[in-house]
Amino acid sequence: MTEKFIHKQERLFDTAAALFAEKGYHGTSIHDLAQAMGLQKGSLYHYFKSKEELLFRLLDEYITAALQEIEKICVLEDEPSEKLRQFMLFYSGFYAGDRDRLVLLINDIDKLGEPYRSQVIEKERRYYRALTGIFSQLQDAGIMKPIPPAVAAYAFFGMVHYTCKWFQQDGAISAESLGEMFLEIFTRGVFLDK
Repeated sequence: MTEKFIHKQERLFDTAAALFAEKGYHGTSIHDLAQAMGLQKGSLYHYFKSKEELLFRLLDEYITAALQEIEKICVLEDEPSEKLRQFMLFYSGFYAGDRDRLVLLINDIDKLGEPYRSQVIEKERRYYRALTGIFSQLQDAGIMKPIPPAVAAYAFFGMVHYTCKWFQQDGAISAESLGEMFLEIFTRGVFLDK
């Protein structure tokens, strides 16, 4: 692939993510996408075979990029508390930092047929296993309350995923700062130490 092709494909994917997030997957046509890109409808099929494949590639590339970083964190020789810190900071910043793709992840996985949906869900399960594994390590070390790791993991994912409803990327708080705040709230709560 040429650099020009890759650049145009990235622009196409960003445009598609924005349109799908704004109008919904079913509410966005290939014509809408072609018009937003200033291209002929037929030329879009050089980049994907169908609208469903486009949605899959948007989700899969997004999830895979995060998963690669998460799995690097999980194999570190660090203490589990440091792994948790790195996981939460990375995950919060990554997902809050790309609202359009987060909206797709939350709202549109069920629009995928098989085998696309299974591939995306399996990668999401790897996120879950990574985080519950860290929580289990914290409990084994005697530094986490006896909260089921699954409950803790879903609470964290829910906290981050809901940012697509309210977080403003161009607001006063950066995605990185938000990650620090989530880490503080999640691990220490909101009360001042006495």
